Amino acid sequence: MPRSMSCPESFLSDSYAQQRFKEICQWAKDNHPYYQRSLADCDQVPILTREQILDNNQMLLNGHEVTGKTSGSTGVPVQISWSQQRHELEGKVTNKFVGWLGGRRNVTKMIHLGEKDQGDQFLDVNSAVDVQLEYLQKRYAEQGADAITTYPTNAERLCLAILERKLDMSFVQRVGCYAEVFEPNHERLIQQAFPNAQIWTTYSSTEFGMIAARCPHNPDFHHVFAGKLGVEILNKDGKPCEKNELGRLVITDYFNTHMPLIRYEIGDLAAWGECDCGKIPLPAFSRVVGKVRGALVHRNGERVPFTNLSVALREIKGMRQYQVIQHELERFELRYVTSDEYDEALRHAAVVEFSQHFGYQPQIEFRREKVIERGANGKYYASISHV
Repeated sequence: MPRSMSCPESFLSDSYAQQRFKEICQWAKDNHPYYQRSLADCDQVPILTREQILDNNQMLLNGHEVTGKTSGSTGVPVQISWSQQRHELEGKVTNKFVGWLGGRRNVTKMIHLGEKDQGDQFLDVNSAVDVQLEYLQKRYAEQGADAITTYPTNAERLCLAILERKLDMSFVQRVGCYAEVFEPNHERLIQQAFPNAQIWTTYSSTEFGMIAARCPHNPDFHHVFAGKLGVEILNKDGKPCEKNELGRLVITDYFNTHMPLIRYEIGDLAAWGECDCGKIPLPAFSRVVGKVRGALVHRNGERVPFTNLSVALREIKGMRQYQVIQHELERFELRYVTSDEYDEALRHAAVVEFSQHFGYQPQIEFRREKVIERGANGKYYASISHV
């Protein structure tokens, strides 16, 4: 790396991060066609955007086999390639996290099934709730399976059914959620439906694998796997955010030489925190609010996390399911599921909640549905912004 090319400001107080960042930049500049071009005449590594990856995806792959694709639900998917070394490193990180939890358990996974997801521990997330609950009980009775892994929105519908039917799920010792935003409502429901379960969540992506995992000692924080990734949280001026200040996540993979991603703005929002568990010597997020692509945009141009509006919509009487789509800056579509008796009042309440959330009244197109489907990847998107 040229002497004039500097490390990001966020890494200046961390010698390990500085060293790893310099090494991956130097390797990419010497060996990778995209970075030979993009790093040729700059003194600081520029931010890599999703649009730039899409425009240069084949060059970034550099002839390597595609090993993963990001979700295309809110746009064209990005194709990713990991080296074998990178796959092995991810396995070690996963084992470390399982160690934090106290070791492995016999788990039933209710997720979107891929080609590699074979075996009786897997069940497709689109299966009916009754089928899932019956399968959980059968797996426990026959094989002692006492743990669940699924998406937060699926955990929510399982919990509601369990509580409504007053089912005994005390045999479940662990419930894990990933791949979608985990909200306080999900936590409360899981605690009620699975009273003996340890709850875990992770923050991950196809591009980087596991980025952070919930602290088992202090669940308000997610520890960042800083050994494999360089993580920056930047404000609108591109400067490092202060503790608890929400900002844009920019991530560097130190070890993937098949398809280096250096200073990639992944499209998520997070904030740094300071976990006082004293047992896991890794930096921590105090907040992860999910995809910027799912966050909504205020007419002043600022990204607005969807969480607060999501809670408000959920609490509207008669609301069974909902999805907010932002087509233009002040034009929204609200897809929702309800019964005839609540329809008119629900629409009125939704208008009020949008107005309170934004501080002005945007245009809302209402679309009543029989059901709001999951994406082709099995995930459910409560908010989608096309702005």
